[in-house]
Amino acid sequence: MERVFHEVPLTLFTHSIHWPNGSRLLRRAAWVASLVLPLALTAVPAQALDPAPATPSVALQGTSLPIPNPLFPLSHPIGQQRLIESSYRQAYFPLATYFETQRNQAYCSVATSVMALNALGVTRPVTALYPDYRFFTQQDFFAGVDPRIARPEVVEREGMTLEQLGSVLAFQPVRAELVFADTLNVSQLRQLLMKHLREQDRFVLFNFNRRIIGEEGGGHWSPLAAYHEASDSALVMDVARYKYPPMWMPLADLLRSAQDHDSVSGKARGLIVLSGR
Repeated sequence: MERVFHEVPLTLFTHSIHWPNGSRLLRRAAWVASLVLPLALTAVPAQALDPAPATPSVALQGTSLPIPNPLFPLSHPIGQQRLIESSYRQAYFPLATYFETQRNQAYCSVATSVMALNALGVTRPVTALYPDYRFFTQQDFFAGVDPRIARPEVVEREGMTLEQLGSVLAFQPVRAELVFADTLNVSQLRQLLMKHLREQDRFVLFNFNRRIIGEEGGGHWSPLAAYHEASDSALVMDVARYKYPPMWMPLADLLRSAQDHDSVSGKARGLIVLSGR
């Protein structure tokens, strides 16, 4: 349940009544009321004060596409409050530090993986992009990967399936645990996120179908950065930042979008829990 904070001017109770001289007791009572009432209002459910709180239905300033109901961008006041309240947000900070935008419209799996690899702090490779520094980059992501598993020119057109990305990540110094979404119910997904999103040494890479949650597009990858209990929603750090910002999505809808079968493998989408070896 979302909660709202309403500001009540301290002068409301002390200046709206004419006080006779010497009425110290009444003045003191009004002063106490002016302090207590605003605090009491902070505990009132948002529905009791505003039966129809505004949900974004048009594109936010600086974004390309409308935000579908009932999703909330992280930049929205409700989205910010969820992150503050979350007890399962430890993954957010390292992911935000290494946030990437996919370099083309099919590289969502690559950008998602690069974010998580850099955030894990595992041994980084030499890169042609930054020759004096070690860093995981989208440009060099497939260096050393068996081309029979994945070739960059093909991924640029088709993206990668859950199993394919798992196989590519096997070439990195990490452990990748694959979970197909059709093996989970909402309760199991919730427990999985509560377990892993409290840690900074593992990350959840999520594969889902945008259309099922009302967004434009199809199959997509992005990391999950936090879980908020009261709204039962997860924070998706969308790597297609030219389309959508980081977004809180209802867990039940997110699971349905991951249970969709991709057209290449014919299997359900799902998630990868990535951690160091």
